[in-house]
Amino acid sequence: MVQAAARSPEVPQAYRTHPLLDPRLPSHDPGLARVWLSVWRKLLREPDASGRMVASYARPAGSASQVPLAMAAHYRDADLYLDDLLRLVPDSLSRHLEPLARTRRLNAMIDLFHAVFEGTDARVRYEAQRKLYLGKLLFDIEHCRSVHDGPHHRQCFESALSEGLWSGMEEGAEVEICCRLSRDKDGSERFEVGISPAPGARCYGFHLRRLRPSEGEGSIEVFHYRSRFKREANLAPPTEGEDGLLALAEEARWPALGGRGGSILSKMIRRGLAHPSAVEDMLGAMFIVGERRQAYALERRLLSVLGGPLRWRDRVDTLSGRRDRERLGPSSSSGFEVLKSIVDVLAEDPADPSPYLFPVEIQIYTIGAYLRTLHDEHFASHTAYKRRQFLRDLIPLLFPPQIYGEETLLLGGTAAG
Repeated sequence: MVQAAARSPEVPQAYRTHPLLDPRLPSHDPGLARVWLSVWRKLLREPDASGRMVASYARPAGSASQVPLAMAAHYRDADLYLDDLLRLVPDSLSRHLEPLARTRRLNAMIDLFHAVFEGTDARVRYEAQRKLYLGKLLFDIEHCRSVHDGPHHRQCFESALSEGLWSGMEEGAEVEICCRLSRDKDGSERFEVGISPAPGARCYGFHLRRLRPSEGEGSIEVFHYRSRFKREANLAPPTEGEDGLLALAEEARWPALGGRGGSILSKMIRRGLAHPSAVEDMLGAMFIVGERRQAYALERRLLSVLGGPLRWRDRVDTLSGRRDRERLGPSSSSGFEVLKSIVDVLAEDPADPSPYLFPVEIQIYTIGAYLRTLHDEHFASHTAYKRRQFLRDLIPLLFPPQIYGEETLLLGGTAAG
């Protein structure tokens, strides 16, 4: 940090929520900079102040133990998170952006404080400031109640589906769905689903389940269902089985970081969320059905199973047209088709007689719309969508051009301010 100056009126929104990622914090928020500077001066004056600060930060309030929780692992995880993020950029730029060896070696709060205020150059000072803050967010994620209770919430949600939805299910057969992406003479893309196996086609295997007709509606073909807790694996490029068919697969989105909060951390930074409890899709459920009519029919059945329309909110429907397109994130493709909502599920609290609510994000795709997201060449590719998210929203914020050069703006396609 440098000497505070007059406040600048143009502060990127993400930096308002996450000010310690801001390389211009002293000029953007001189009041906050003065608070940090006063703490640093106190640490220099009083030999015991650093121990008291760490203890008050990392020891549970009212705990009989005098030993604070370890912080070093969270600072190391901050470096691993950045390593995983840099896998998405060209090698030449990745080598330029990777954290300096001297900041990698700093894994104690007080050592990072020292580097923030006494570092030899602007990059060292910024990387220490960023590492302090990313470690703090990873600590918050690790100790957030909604993260702790994630497995319990998933079990409650699955129980509700078992009782109210899957009880009307008929097991179907293994089915093969083939699709092909091609170009017409005018250069426009054509995506065909349900074609016969042929050269250039991709064929996927699914275990089909059918929900029996109900309440005057026809049956619903469910090609795939999964619920996932946000710290777990994410969908990956399909894998080929012994029968030659492709199958939906999963992998860790943050392989170096493992299941320790990389997806939650990314969403907090991208969306400007100050605390992990504000991440509403901590638990998500995805359904793939036959066609659009079945998507709306499934939505109605889920409404009846999960509390009715008063429990549902933030509905986005791009299956029926472009009206809700602007409600998706700016990195979403114009061809992304999904029906999604947040539903609040009531759960029993083992430690309290009063139940409480937790949110689940429901996503419903048609088989055609979902298979489009698996084609790397297609404009709605899920892989390309995630890459756009990270490059556009994260790279310029975590590797600001004021420190690393203008290449991060060109790579991200947006300005960090």
